[in-house]
Amino acid sequence: MNWYLQKSLEEQWKNASLSNNFIFCRVMSENLDLCKDFLEMLLDIQIERLELSEAEKTIDVDFLSKGVRFDVYVKDGTGRCFDIEIQTTDRKNLPKRARYYQGILDISNLNQG
Repeated sequence: MNWYLQKSLEEQWKNASLSNNFIFCRVMSENLDLCKDFLEMLLDIQIERLELSEAEKTIDVDFLSKGVRFDVYVKDGTGRCFDIEIQTTDRKNLPKRARYYQGILDISNLNQG
């Protein structure tokens, strides 16, 4: 690796924050207590405990439909599922994407029939 690229990577790492996708996913998936506190504060709900937290979880419902990759997929002790997404830029179609992600989350947690 050349010196300039190495220096650039070190500089990026020093300036990285929770808004960095890698750091966000790592923190939320490996620190269940912090993730739980974050969800409780954000959603104004009580969560007894988190059982699962997975970074970059991919769900493909059907080979003909578009799959999704959740930044952080979380499941609590009662079976409730949460998708935590880090959004650092203003993207078009965010409401449509949020509805699609919610639908995929619901479909993947419904029992057949």
